[in-house]
Amino acid sequence: MQNQDNPGWAPPPPPDDSIFGSGTREHYAGEIRKGSNKALVYGILSIFCCPPIFAYLAYTTAQEVLPNIDIYQVEENRKGFAQAAKVLAVVGIVLWVIGTIARFTLQ
Repeated sequence: MQNQDNPGWAPPPPPDDSIFGSGTREHYAGEIRKGSNKALVYGILSIFCCPPIFAYLAYTTAQEVLPNIDIYQVEENRKGFAQAAKVLAVVGIVLWVIGTIARFTLQ
């Protein structure tokens, strides 16, 4: 709706929904990208070698990334990477436990 006193007047654009500045959001977007990639790599490694170590790293890194995605509302497409890393970490531990049990029972 235009102002009748000034026909060229237009309302200002709505403010950004975030309480954080663009610099802060860009910083955390970069951190989320790096963290989600690291978590996914650790999750994949937990299936193939050193499951207790890499599963722990994958799970904790994903746990750090997920709240940052929700808080800063950036890189929401990386949420799937972090969740996949958590699933791979659990799968790595389960396979490790099954392998350990099979090793001791088949001797």
